[in-house]
Amino acid sequence: MDLSNIKAVVFDLEGTLLDRKKSREKFIEEQYERFHDYLVNIQAIDFKNKFIALDDDEDHDKPELYKAIIKDFHVDRLTWKDLFHDFEMHFYRYVFPYYDTLYTLERLNQYNYITGVIANGKSKIKQYRLHTLGIEHVINYMSTSQTVGVRKPHPKIFEDILEKLDTKPEETMYVGDDPLNDVAPARAMGMISVWFKDEDAEIEPLPEEVDFTITTLEELLTILPMKQKGQN
Repeated sequence: MDLSNIKAVVFDLEGTLLDRKKSREKFIEEQYERFHDYLVNIQAIDFKNKFIALDDDEDHDKPELYKAIIKDFHVDRLTWKDLFHDFEMHFYRYVFPYYDTLYTLERLNQYNYITGVIANGKSKIKQYRLHTLGIEHVINYMSTSQTVGVRKPHPKIFEDILEKLDTKPEETMYVGDDPLNDVAPARAMGMISVWFKDEDAEIEPLPEEVDFTITTLEELLTILPMKQKGQN
């Protein structure tokens, strides 16, 4: 496949640039410890497994998640609002990149690729995560569902990033871990689609929906042509 016309690389955030699994597990462990006196009848592993089972990897679902935890574990000394407030106060601190996140983005920047992010969720939270990850300076633009008014996989949010980066679909590579919200809609838009495959992936994209499959971000540097700024 000829990728010499690719001008931009757009990324999903959660689970692609940000190690969502590590970030979430560390938060769950420490939230349990913060509320341990109120959760004495619940084992830490059960609290963790329930959280993960109910979590859809987005921030908007947390009130329902905590309501279910309070109900299912028969917690009577806390309300879901206590846990949710703690989530809002602390979760932003639990932000871990993959080992090659910054390196890959800096190399793409060095080789003259425009970079973007598409994220479902609140703009302020997502912007803070870029800042905490230390990658704000190597991302040209981020489209969020709050700003655009629709969530992935709606085409409008993909159209928004193309407009902001001023690239055509065929000039844009999209990298994401979710076959349904990332890979398939990007391919349908005419972008080059790259599936960032997690070792625990339960769903795989259809062969016609994915152009490349990677397990580390730095693999992109072997897929894309690497031409330094100023070179012809």
